[in-house]
Amino acid sequence: MKFIHCGDIHLDSKMESNLSSQKAKERKNEILNTFERMVEFAKKQSVKGIIIAGDMFDSSRFSSLTRMRLTNLITKNSDIDFLYLAGNHDLNFISQLEEIPENLKVFGKSWTSFDYGKVKITGAILNAENSTALYQTLNLDDKKLNIVVLHGQIAKYNSTGRAEMLNLPKLKNKNIDYLALGHIHYYSQEALDKRGIYCYCGCLEGRGFDECGEKGFVLLEIEDDKIKSQFIPFAKRKLIEIVFDISGFENWFDIEDAVIDRLKIIDKESLIKVTLQGKYNLKLEKHISMLEKKLECFYFAKVKDNSTLEVKMQDVENDPSLRGEFLRQVLASDLDEREKEMTIIVGLKALGREEI
Repeated sequence: MKFIHCGDIHLDSKMESNLSSQKAKERKNEILNTFERMVEFAKKQSVKGIIIAGDMFDSSRFSSLTRMRLTNLITKNSDIDFLYLAGNHDLNFISQLEEIPENLKVFGKSWTSFDYGKVKITGAILNAENSTALYQTLNLDDKKLNIVVLHGQIAKYNSTGRAEMLNLPKLKNKNIDYLALGHIHYYSQEALDKRGIYCYCGCLEGRGFDECGEKGFVLLEIEDDKIKSQFIPFAKRKLIEIVFDISGFENWFDIEDAVIDRLKIIDKESLIKVTLQGKYNLKLEKHISMLEKKLECFYFAKVKDNSTLEVKMQDVENDPSLRGEFLRQVLASDLDEREKEMTIIVGLKALGREEI
């Protein structure tokens, strides 16, 4: 018997923070397409159930077309159960359905269980009002293979969402074999106790550069009275950030060549972020827009410049020119380092009668 553990699909995400309106619309559709591809994978693998550990949608507002595509997908794949747990983003999804498909199994605010012979899948919507009671009332048969589904955040994981905090110690020694979690957007798996493990499946598609790395779902296979898990990378596109240190470079074109060489093994269908760091001196003239132009071969690319200009007072203290006096005045000012850098860059362009 096989199950899929997925979550944080975030259908109907706006995707507009980095992308043009056209590509944002395209990526928005690709997220739904990837979910549909995963269901097709489940069908070919004879998967019995797809566990959705929260945040099927990105918000309480989603299009009727997306809702219809999703319900149609669930209905036409009647051999697969869709075990749905609401997350902190999509609490009202079920209430907006005119009719709940028979194979859409919904976890409520108290423990709800679904039996599959040897396997029992139990889940609940965790919130501030019920969390204490839920930990106390979780009673699982030790003779079953128990999968527990929750959506929330363990304290050690960084997240900007407003999901309920999970008290992991209170879930230990509860006869859990596999704790299927949602909310954190990257895959991780660790021991829960001597019997079980807990796993964040991550999201199916990365939506921003805070979600780099492999994205996909977890395939669970019941074999010899054990639950075997395997992470399946499945995203259509990867989001990749490379950090490049420009310290020591005095020629911008050498930097461009080195960055492009770093990127040559990366699929052109990827979304790329190049972050420049390190220190550079006045001899180096940066041309960020030129580098971004050369990266247009990728589906999307952006360059973020975190490098800092390094000018020391001893380098300019004996310069009698107007340029030297300008640099000394800026270096001795109360401006912070970034403000000094920008003032020097703009000021030197003005002194050289260059376009600012």
